[in-house]
Amino acid sequence: MLMVSLSLLLNLFSWFWLKSQLPNTSELFLHYNVLFGVNYIGESWKVFFVPLVGLIILSANFFMGWLLYKKDKFMAQVLNFVSILCQIFIIFVAFILVFLNA
Repeated sequence: MLMVSLSLLLNLFSWFWLKSQLPNTSELFLHYNVLFGVNYIGESWKVFFVPLVGLIILSANFFMGWLLYKKDKFMAQVLNFVSILCQIFIIFVAFILVFLNA
């Protein structure tokens, strides 16, 4: 339960970080490529798909782990650990999006 709580806390942090740090403009840079620079500009609300995907991953891993817990406790723990790793990567992407649009 500790790992699920940590994953949820990290996901909430990514939501609040994006909401508080991004400028209030109609369009934002949403994708950056080293070779071509900014190659996707979109509406500002689309930036919240990143933490939404993290929340979907967290929910799916939580429910699969909950169903597997009686049969295989180790696999349930692995799913929860993968949720934490995904949330860390999503926070990394959120930081990149904020600094790209600063």
